[in-house]
Amino acid sequence: MSAATGVSAPPGHRQLYAAARDEGPAAALRALLDRHGPHALDGGAAGHAVLPEPAGPRAGRVLRRYPPPAGPVVLLRRAPDTPAPAPPALLWIRLGLTAGLRTACLARLGARTSGDGTILRHQLVKAQAAEAYAAELELTAHATTLTPAGATTALLRHLHSQVTRTDRAWLRLLGAHGFLREGPGGIAEVSELLADVYLPAEEER
Repeated sequence: MSAATGVSAPPGHRQLYAAARDEGPAAALRALLDRHGPHALDGGAAGHAVLPEPAGPRAGRVLRRYPPPAGPVVLLRRAPDTPAPAPPALLWIRLGLTAGLRTACLARLGARTSGDGTILRHQLVKAQAAEAYAAELELTAHATTLTPAGATTALLRHLHSQVTRTDRAWLRLLGAHGFLREGPGGIAEVSELLADVYLPAEEER
């Protein structure tokens, strides 16, 4: 269950996925800005933005700052006067963050002793880790087949919801440590913010 096992991002998103997996949200967001332009993350539909610091000149009120390892990343309140980034790019960033969470989780559980072995060797823990990993593989396989025409709002919301569920499964395995903003919890929170801020509005029925 290494960071790369069973997961292969398509060429167009491989850099974003790898940056998110190996370096965290700030690096991945900078890579997205380099690819789509300096204003690609300026504002979501509700008037918020998630940006790495420093991100050049910006107008807006800082609502929240995230320290490393999730940051330096800020949540801003600003006018939604620019288009959001391509949804598939955000999905692959989130999947990369999930892979990073998995790696951190397995490393921590594999290093902590419990009885005659490590926590990771406990049958219940192994079963929960396997379930979370299977969900991640299913998501990445689905994302690989996603086309612009097929990326409906409903499908994107479903996929992002599944990413959030998978992240929370890894965090639960870490116990209280998993919910620290200065640790994996901060990374998962920034990942969820990306979906909350930049997903398209609900389609009208």
